[in-house]
Amino acid sequence: MPSALVSGVSRGLGAHLCRALKAAGYRVLGVGLAADPRHDHLDDYRAVDLRAPLVDDLFADEDVDVLVNNAGVYLDDPRGGYGDLFSLTPDDLRDTFEVNLFGTARLVLRYAPRMLERGAGRIVCVSSGMGRLQDADGASFAYRSSKLAANSLVLSVARHFTAARADLAAFSYCPGWIRTDMGTPSAPHEPGPAADDLVRLLDLPAVRANGRFFRGLDELGWDTRGPLVADPPRPQGRSALRNRPGQAPPSLP
Repeated sequence: MPSALVSGVSRGLGAHLCRALKAAGYRVLGVGLAADPRHDHLDDYRAVDLRAPLVDDLFADEDVDVLVNNAGVYLDDPRGGYGDLFSLTPDDLRDTFEVNLFGTARLVLRYAPRMLERGAGRIVCVSSGMGRLQDADGASFAYRSSKLAANSLVLSVARHFTAARADLAAFSYCPGWIRTDMGTPSAPHEPGPAADDLVRLLDLPAVRANGRFFRGLDELGWDTRGPLVADPPRPQGRSALRNRPGQAPPSLP
């Protein structure tokens, strides 16, 4: 029976991921901050603070076939009356990166080398379309930049997996705006189908999943090319005729 390790399993998308993985025939391992998870879709669970170094014996006897980095925080959420870049505190920026990037990196650095040794495995980062440069809008800098960094981590792992020429894939997954504590009850989508889609993606051949960024079952893709901050519209009329530095003045009729 293949095993899957999921972080942030106590509620929300994490709980649904455990349910979907269990239904797909995985032995499901979980880590989270809660003393006990709120569901029974786990075969083993450890209370772990991903802001701290991992203990040496964390599932040491398990061959983790799938690692799903789901744990995350959204501290600078504009929907809570916060989110402006110039209101961001260094503590909130640091705490966001501790969970969303460093916590993810700790698990990846623990289990990716073992997958490379076995020549098989899947690593998933539950990310967001907000973690693309083209979607930066001036708000939620802590969350957006932490997800951008986590996406970069996935791409780095994917490079190593490609070089190994084995059944290995690392990819990012955006569940969309779903009804969780983070997504709020006003979100348009339930988390269950998003969890089911992620588990389906695990069955893709490595070459079709490695280094990709998915939303649902479709490929979302990374950043587009070109300038990411557009120039302001040029004024119309006679004011638009003012010459630029080093440019001859226009001739008027």
